[in-house]
Amino acid sequence: NIEELSTQTFEVSSVFITYETEEAQRAALKTLDVSGWNVWRNTGVEERLLFRGDKVLSLKEPAEPSSIRYEDLDDTFAKTVSQLMLTTFISLVLIVGGAFLIFLARRRSAFASGITIKIINSLTPAVCSMLVNKFESHAYEGQKQTSEYVKVTIFRWVSTAIVNIIITPFTSTTKNGAVFLLSALRATFIFELVTTPVLQLLDIGGNVKRHILGPRAVDQRRMDLKFLGNSYTLGERYTDLTKILFLTFFYAVIFPTGFFYAFATLALTYWVDKYSLLRQWGPAPKVGSQISEISRDYFFNAALLAFAIFGAYQWAGFPYDDACVTTENVSELYAGTHTAVNGDGDEVNITIAADSVHYEVCSQDMLRFFPPAFPALPVYQRDNEEWMLNEQELIVALFGWAGIGILVFTTFIFTKRIVVQNIKAAFFRTYEPQGEVGGPRFSQVREIFGYIPSVQLPGFPFPLLVCDLSGIQDLGLVGWKDTERPYSEHSLIYDVPRVAERLALQEGGKHDSATEDVLRIFSMVKEWPYEENEGDN
Repeated sequence: NIEELSTQTFEVSSVFITYETEEAQRAALKTLDVSGWNVWRNTGVEERLLFRGDKVLSLKEPAEPSSIRYEDLDDTFAKTVSQLMLTTFISLVLIVGGAFLIFLARRRSAFASGITIKIINSLTPAVCSMLVNKFESHAYEGQKQTSEYVKVTIFRWVSTAIVNIIITPFTSTTKNGAVFLLSALRATFIFELVTTPVLQLLDIGGNVKRHILGPRAVDQRRMDLKFLGNSYTLGERYTDLTKILFLTFFYAVIFPTGFFYAFATLALTYWVDKYSLLRQWGPAPKVGSQISEISRDYFFNAALLAFAIFGAYQWAGFPYDDACVTTENVSELYAGTHTAVNGDGDEVNITIAADSVHYEVCSQDMLRFFPPAFPALPVYQRDNEEWMLNEQELIVALFGWAGIGILVFTTFIFTKRIVVQNIKAAFFRTYEPQGEVGGPRFSQVREIFGYIPSVQLPGFPFPLLVCDLSGIQDLGLVGWKDTERPYSEHSLIYDVPRVAERLALQEGGKHDSATEDVLRIFSMVKEWPYEENEGDN
């Protein structure tokens, strides 16, 4: 297969360049900054700036070396979009299935519902990660984790908060009981407060690997794999935060105790995550600020939006009995003491006075009004079915209009980030340097690594190199080092039989063009060491 691939021609998908100084990098980015339209049309650039005299380059500042997914760099935009559509559809099917399971559990008890929600939330990251890894292509680890983060967050928001409001009858919203909403919310918060930190601290899987499977491994490599730290993603940690925040805000009106549960859960999560980061988890790729920006601009705003909009609907629903008072007194036929059976099957005595006011059945659930009542405002009460008190109307109006204000702000942020920035990048130059130029040179910072193409495969403690390192002098650019084996044992190019022959020929001063053709299918890495001039500081 390698021999066949070496006879084909492959276009270069990406070129990564590391500059010795930040000033040189900024000069290149500013000079070669072009719009997406010019890149697509291959026009609008001076001839001296064309690559090989006829190509307009798309130049941008890349992500950190450890976050580059080299195996996905050549995938097309159309392929990426089709993959996202497929995984989104599968995610929606899974969300509906999870909601149905929660519905079945709620019919039994709030405890069963809480257990089901906890199990679904625990399995969601693994399922979404499998979907993204198997069906999606992302050039950067930050993009991959962002895709996982969005899916996991929506999945958890639906299963934790939204499903409960859908499957709960309106008149049961504020009832106490094993199968009602308030008990389900209390159980969900308790499970999040107790089970998640306890299971994370116990680290059952990690302890089994280190104390049982590791010592019984058949060789050193397999044993080393058992002692690696647990993997984690920044996106998953953010979902734990946004899930609790959204659940608290969504039910803040009818379950204000949730703020105390949320405080305790987030405080405990902070300390448990800190312990895990220092004692249990392995190193993670540097993914930049994508996930934090999405959380700040979208999900945090969405949680605040839910607090205002659904808070208005919940305030409007009180007293949650679908009974509207009229101006008439009850009929004389109803006056007296009567025996009725409550929801638990118990008989109760009800006394109705002759001057009692007559009530009629009405709908107080503005969330299900048709035509829709948005936002929830007192003016949407139906004629002759007004049930709100004066103070209630005031607070409903405050929440409703606050929700509109937050919605306008969130829409502005979304439009600016998604629409305006993409249009600007398509037709205008967008590079703007941030901060002051300064700091040491690249070669003076040992903690900075180079862009060395590699792939990470399960079962290998180190990445597998997919390039020839003979073109660089400083092997510290690789970013990692196996103290027991040379880099050649971690390089895929040495699986090609002719590579050893090529190295022998190079040592003898000879050149083999056929072997060069084989190596052409791998990535190329070159280093031009910085040479300090007398005039340099």
